[in-house]
Amino acid sequence: MESIWQECTSFLKTLLCFIVALMLLPLLLVSFLCAHFANELANYVLSIKYPNLTISKSKKIRTLIDTPKNAGIFHFLLQVEGPCDFERIRRAYALQLTELKDKAGILKFPKLRQKLVTCWGQYAWVNDSTGFNINNHVLLSNPKYRGRPVNESNIQEYVSELAAKYIPSDLPQWQVTVIPNTDSAQPYYILIKLHHLIIAEEEDLHVGEMLLLQDTDRKSIVDLTRPTATRQLTHFVRQPEHISKLLNHVLHLVSCRWQQFIYEFESLDTPDGVKSHPDARNLSQLLSLVLIVVVNVVLGYWRTQSMRRKRQRRAASYRSDVGLLQTLYLLLQHELEQRNLSWAVARSALAHSLQPSNIVKAWTRFLWQLLLNYCILLPYHIYCEMLALRDVLLRGQTSYSTTYCARLHLYVPLLIYAQLELVKICYELFKAPRNIYEVLFVQPTKELNILHKKSYAGRKIVSFSRSIDGAVLRERHQHLFGKKLRESDFSLACLAGAVHDYFNTYADKATVPALLNTTCRTISKGYFTDRSGDKSEHIGGVVFLQLPLGSPDALKTQQLHEIVERIRKQQIMIYLASIGQTKYSLLTALLPHVLTKIFINFFSYNFPVTITEIYGAADTQFQSAWGQRVQDVLLFRPPQSKTCLSLNLHRFGDKYRLAVMADTHLAPDHTLLTQSFERYMETVTL
Repeated sequence: MESIWQECTSFLKTLLCFIVALMLLPLLLVSFLCAHFANELANYVLSIKYPNLTISKSKKIRTLIDTPKNAGIFHFLLQVEGPCDFERIRRAYALQLTELKDKAGILKFPKLRQKLVTCWGQYAWVNDSTGFNINNHVLLSNPKYRGRPVNESNIQEYVSELAAKYIPSDLPQWQVTVIPNTDSAQPYYILIKLHHLIIAEEEDLHVGEMLLLQDTDRKSIVDLTRPTATRQLTHFVRQPEHISKLLNHVLHLVSCRWQQFIYEFESLDTPDGVKSHPDARNLSQLLSLVLIVVVNVVLGYWRTQSMRRKRQRRAASYRSDVGLLQTLYLLLQHELEQRNLSWAVARSALAHSLQPSNIVKAWTRFLWQLLLNYCILLPYHIYCEMLALRDVLLRGQTSYSTTYCARLHLYVPLLIYAQLELVKICYELFKAPRNIYEVLFVQPTKELNILHKKSYAGRKIVSFSRSIDGAVLRERHQHLFGKKLRESDFSLACLAGAVHDYFNTYADKATVPALLNTTCRTISKGYFTDRSGDKSEHIGGVVFLQLPLGSPDALKTQQLHEIVERIRKQQIMIYLASIGQTKYSLLTALLPHVLTKIFINFFSYNFPVTITEIYGAADTQFQSAWGQRVQDVLLFRPPQSKTCLSLNLHRFGDKYRLAVMADTHLAPDHTLLTQSFERYMETVTL
């Protein structure tokens, strides 16, 4: 009886939160409209007042909290095998990035040559890039650090010192520093600094192009879509499988029908290029060609306008000599000439179709097809339906794909399962307001820690661990992994132990909390190598994790496993909403920038640590654009606002590696995080 009462109380709370959320929707709509038009007006006024600038329209969270002293500069560290050829590297960056042009002769990535300035609290790009010099951005570092050759023993200190230096404000905000090796048997390093706005607003520039990385095995990216038991928050939300399958079937069917339609009515040319029929001969063929012409003109107009807008964004001085109506006229004229359509052809086809003899022929053909299909061939169709039904009942599939039975067998289960998935999605939407409120305001621990008591400078320092063999890790825990726990549960427990050790060094200044509020997200390997498609495709959503601190053991690992399972059930809509923010800036578009900044500062204070899982397939291999093998790639995501510590857990194949980026005021003990992580991963046995 008590459990029933608790279920009823929980349902009433969920219903109340859902009703309150519905009541707030009109307010959010008004807020969205006001924020949108206010931003558009501000951008228009600034563009008029400062014609030499291109005002940034990015609504990313990092754009709102970014400041010159605490900029969102992503750092990438490449460990490259072989001798260091600096001129070859600089030439590759020049030819493939800064000097690369499109077919119209316009620079493909102009923002790599433009300065980034602030204008009335907003970022803007300086249109004049005549002073750009690649020698200011691709730099050759000293092969010695403090009198000693750079090697594995001092590379962390050297890279951390380079990371703490700002990129000069009078230069475009990216920089490539090549750290050469004195011994060709040892690898050399490349440190890339990249402002987040360059990737956000340079629509054709991917991180893989900026790193000049290539994937030697493209099939490994496909393997990432298969969920495995060893990943932590990867594939956090199961995609709506049946809805997407139904949509794919429908789109495939429409595409096939359209191609069949084009083949039937437009393929009037023989293989040698001679027209088998000079013109449209009847009304049905004329109307079909007109439909094809209209569709091609619409698609061509959309592609032309998209290309013009892209070129205008690349070059502010770009102006097209052809207007909108003239563009439509030229496209229409091209399509008509290609198909030899004119008013004379249309009149001829109409007159030919209206001749009494042709009308009689058309009706006779129609009635004969009707009689043939529904009377004469009816027993054969019934026979095929029975065979298809037998195949479906006995084998679960049939080769008679054109029968009604085969179509029902394909689409009825898809429709049923898609409806069930839709009901589940609606139920998750119903629970979302309560879950979001509890995750953001009720569940986070209120314990203060040393991170809340420090002031921050904005400069960043880094640290990274050695590569840790996952095969040895599985060998020690083969009795647990895959049965009770995941391998990733243990790696996260080791990370929690490393954070606990760091906090313990300040135990005399602040108590060590039992739980630490963190935000977590995932990034797949394609983020580093893909050069086409959606740039945010490989970036997962954000979840909020209360990390239990303490030395890693079986109890902590099991506790983390249960927390992650609870997150998978409770934070589905938070995960999806954060993906929408990453792709389309949905959340930051709802509120004015001032209120958005207040919320971001509040949550970043309560969640001062961010965890990123970077994962790849077992056969992960990288290669540079200049032909050398890249042994490893490390990503350092910058903490901003009141978030001061970024923990980036890399797992490429069987190799684990932790990369830490922290505020300079957390030094010098930030290296304890990577040292403790190494020790726990290599020594602890559950």
